[in-house]
Amino acid sequence: MNVEIRQDRCVGCGACLRDCLRELFYVADGKAQIKQGVCIRCGHCVAVCPADAIRLPGGREEEILPYDPAQFDIPPEQLMNFMKFRRSVRQFKDKPVEREKLELLLEAARYSPTGGNQQKNRYILLDRDKEELTELALKTLYDVAGRPGGEEELPGLKRYRERWRGMYPAWKERRKDGLFYGAACVLMVVSRNPGSGSGRLDAGLASANMELMAHALGLGACYIGFFTMAAELEPELYRRLGIQEGEEVVSTLAIGYPAVQYRRTVNRDPADLTRL
Repeated sequence: MNVEIRQDRCVGCGACLRDCLRELFYVADGKAQIKQGVCIRCGHCVAVCPADAIRLPGGREEEILPYDPAQFDIPPEQLMNFMKFRRSVRQFKDKPVEREKLELLLEAARYSPTGGNQQKNRYILLDRDKEELTELALKTLYDVAGRPGGEEELPGLKRYRERWRGMYPAWKERRKDGLFYGAACVLMVVSRNPGSGSGRLDAGLASANMELMAHALGLGACYIGFFTMAAELEPELYRRLGIQEGEEVVSTLAIGYPAVQYRRTVNRDPADLTRL
């Protein structure tokens, strides 16, 4: 079993019993006990126990923090304004992103929810081979845009055809980066189980967490769908990225220090809500 109960601390309140998705707990003789079954290691029992009596073996103890409103709570109005002010940044300074900030981005991704707590995401930092893979991706898009019938290969191509035909020559002739916009680093989220019920969604949630953390760290981020498209079209890109069979690059984020200052939020279309 993947759960340990410190019987000397347990008060038999049943909080773990009530919150366990797999119904693996019961109370006997005033103490919580464990049934046989499949634990998904979600940690709800650890988080809900008022006596701090439960642990998941193998986890890092230092990651378990007691709830402190001053450290954990964000006023909803402030959170909403923070999200509204987030922008997709396409102008970056020639300045590297510090290692500690990259680690915080990955920490934000690691703590995103996953279906069944499967945690099937992994991450690629495009660093040493960034220029070579940029060129390969731009060449891939350039070739697809120039092929007759390319729309069948990539639905929605028509709106991008002219742009893709210009991005590769601009890169070759002037080293103009129309793909990652000169961002200091590129982070990709890879799903190791994209065909599951929540695999791609899990990767998307991790990406969103990373983007918001980037904003909080004073960094800018932009989802680069063009690279994700190119990776799906060109097997050599997947090979160079080390993508294994059954894996999929779900999102690509260009990240760096913004070379632009935004001064206000913008308006959006109303939410399209259906009530049933």
